[in-house]
Parts: sequence; C-alpha cells; structure tokens
Amino acid sequence: MKDVLPTSKVMLALNSIKQSGFSLLELAVVLGVVGILMAGSLSMYSEQRIHVKWQEGNSKLQLAKSSLLQFAKQNKFLLCPDSDGDGFENRTGVACTAFTGGVPFNDLGLSVKDVQDSWDNNLIYAINQSAVSAASITDCPLNAACYFNNTSPPMFNLTTLPVMGNPGVNNLRVCNTANCNAGTAGAAIYGDALVAVLVAVNENGQVTAGLDVAEQENRDGDLFFVQAGYSENPYYDDLIQTISANELKNRYEAEVIALVNDSTPTSITGGSIATLGQNKETGGSGDNVQSNPIEAWDYNSQNFDFGTDNANKTVTISFKAEIVGGWESGFYENGSESGHTRDSFVVGINGNTPGASGAMTNDAYEGIDQTVLGDYSYYDPTNNNTTGYRDYDAWYEYLEYNVTLDENGQVDLNFIVGSTHEDEVVSVSDLEVVLYDSPASAPDMPTVNTAGIELGDDSDKLDVFNE
Repeated sequence: MKDVLPTSKVMLALNSIKQSGFSLLELAVVLGVVGILMAGSLSMYSEQRIHVKWQEGNSKLQLAKSSLLQFAKQNKFLLCPDSDGDGFENRTGVACTAFTGGVPFNDLGLSVKDVQDSWDNNLIYAINQSAVSAASITDCPLNAACYFNNTSPPMFNLTTLPVMGNPGVNNLRVCNTANCNAGTAGAAIYGDALVAVLVAVNENGQVTAGLDVAEQENRDGDLFFVQAGYSENPYYDDLIQTISANELKNRYEAEVIALVNDSTPTSITGGSIATLGQNKETGGSGDNVQSNPIEAWDYNSQNFDFGTDNANKTVTISFKAEIVGGWESGFYENGSESGHTRDSFVVGINGNTPGASGAMTNDAYEGIDQTVLGDYSYYDPTNNNTTGYRDYDAWYEYLEYNVTLDENGQVDLNFIVGSTHEDEVVSVSDLEVVLYDSPASAPDMPTVNTAGIELGDDSDKLDVFNE
C-alpha cells in the first residue's frame, strides 16, 4: 500500500492547489458552466443544421416548380403525378391515374434527388382532382382539368377556368391557418383556385401518426393545404410551392399566334456557360475577404441573329442557372449593411462587352453600356447570409425575359458574375431564344363614299317585311 499517499500529504497537496489557483469546488463550478455552454452550443449547432436542411428543401421545390412550368411551356400541357415511383407521369388512357403522387422527374430531365427534400422524402405533387376523369380532362377548353390534357395540346386557353369570378371545380386551396377547408375566407387564404401544389414534408416525413393538424392537412389527399411558419410547438416544418392558372397562361397568347399562323417558332439555342465565377480573386489571392472590392468579373457574351427581316421583333430568352457556393447579398435580412461585398450575377443585352469569354477589371465592368435584364444578389439559404464561405449544394433558378431585337434582327446576351470566392460559380444551361411569328394583320375594309346619295326613308321596307 505504499503507493497511497498519507492523509497529511493529501491535505498538503490540496492546500497547495488552493493557494496557487482554484479550489476543487471552484474547478467543479467552472467545469459545470463549461459543460452547460458546450451543451447549448451543440444544441444550437444541431438546430442550425436542421434549419439549413429545411431551407434546402425550398430550393428543391422551386426547381420542381420551374421545371414543370418549363415543360408546360414547351409541350402545352402539365404533367400528371408519378403514382408508381418510376419517375414518369402516370395516365389511364388520357386521364391522370392519380391526383396526388410524386414529381415525374424522368419526364422533366431531373434526378430522383432533385425531387426529394433534405431528409430523402419524395416531394408531394398534387393537382386538380378532376384530372383523373376522362370526361373532365377532355371537356376543353373550359374545364380546369384541361391543363393536363396531352391529346392535342394546348387544350386550354385564356378562357379556361379558373377566371375572375369563377374558380372552377376541384382546384386546390392553400391557407395560412391550421384548419383549411371550403369555408375558409379572407386573409386566411394563402392561395386559391390553384392548378397544382408541391409539398416538402421534411424532417418528420416518415411520421404517420401524431402529426399536428396543419401537417395532417398537407397529407390527407383532399383539396386543402396549409402553409405556416416553422414551429417547434406545435411542430410544423412543411414547405409549399404553388402553380396557378395564370402562370400556365402566361405564354399562351404568343404560342397560339405561332399555331394559328401554322409556322414553327424560330428557335436559336446558345452554348452552355459553366465557368462564370471560377476566376474570382478577392484581395489578389482568393482569400475570401468580403470587405474588399471585387477585382475581376467573369463574363460570357453570346450573339443571336434572326436576320434583318425580323428587326425590332420581340423574342423570348430563357435559361436555367445553377448557383454554387456561399453567396452573400451584402445585406442582412433586416436591410442593414453587413460589411461584405455583394456577390452578383448580372444578365444584360446589347452591351459593349468583348465577344470572348474571360475576366474583366472592375473599371471595365463599371463602364459597360448595356440594358440590364436582371442583377441578382442571392440570399444564400445554406449559410444564413453570413460573411463566411460555405460549400453546400447548389440551388437553381429558371429565368425568362421578353426582349426586342435590334435594327439588324440581333440580340447580344451577356452573363456577368462578380463574387468573392473562386468557388462561387454560376453555370447556365438550356439557353434558348425563341421568335414567335405574328400572323399577317387583317386588311383594311374598303370605305364607301356616300356623298350625293339620298338614303331615303326605310319605313316602307319595314312594312313590306311585316306583311
């Protein structure tokens, strides 16, 4: 037992600790406080991680919605839900097999991960419930189910329900109160007479029992849905995107002009742009010092030529943009300055940017003379708009503009990125410029010169007709 210190030596050691620093009690208190702080930090980190994943789900919803609208624009009908999980829409004859299911990702050219939330739950895709009826889906153009008719599209037009004063039947409603039903009215309605609704069920997507009323409403297969803020008690973390009839009718007039004129719209496809942002250097070394100005801007300029015969006509420019990296808008959510550079993606037309891809100086960028279609400073949902760079998954934007060709029937389309990190990148794909040919105008009706002609009294003619 000689390894055990005598009691006197133990007391001496403790006394020495007390004289030289903390007592054992004080150390215990400090360790306890540190433990509490660590537990709080871990809890905060866990909550932030969940919140980031939750917001990523909204990016998936936006991608699904923009892809569905792009499909409808190109094919003149909206897809039915995927009811068997193979990534393709399901129909029984002309009618949709089900009015709720998954997003048909294969039809849209997406991956299965693109239509799942961050917890790997499939997004819910619900549509007008009359679309499962062959009689309704072919009762065109007035029946709202006609948006899903693929037999001879477009089967809908500007008169197709819903229209003002007539919502049609079996369209969908989204409320901002937990109990959403046909009697909900006024400010409690978030969106009404909707053609389709997309839902991300998120963290508790596998839970089937004990759900709060609002989350139950989003899964019960009826016409009603609830969009609420994130809440722990009662628990709610669903996210929703909607598709309205107005969004589907947006391009109808131009497309119908082309069909009536019996001519295929002229389309010019541009090259994909996958390097915008990769040459960025902040502070000369790519050190991500957001307080420094952007020293170089990446750009790409592409020309589209429809010929002088089409001078001053309107064309539609569309493309898909993938945004990668930790983008900061230069402002906190409350609008105050955050003290760091504003990462920007600029889309313009007919500027004086050089014709080849590369990087331009800040002075050269400031001197660009062009019409700016869009100047986007993204609020990055993956890093809460903080100044630190975060390398998370990308999110997507589908953008479309109507512009006028110049006097030569041309348009120069310019893409410019200024960002504060070499990995903050914008990739542009599916670039297309479409010219919809307008039909010839109706000739003027001939005029008749009635000078010197006595019109007389027609009463005798009326008597003849009355006999």
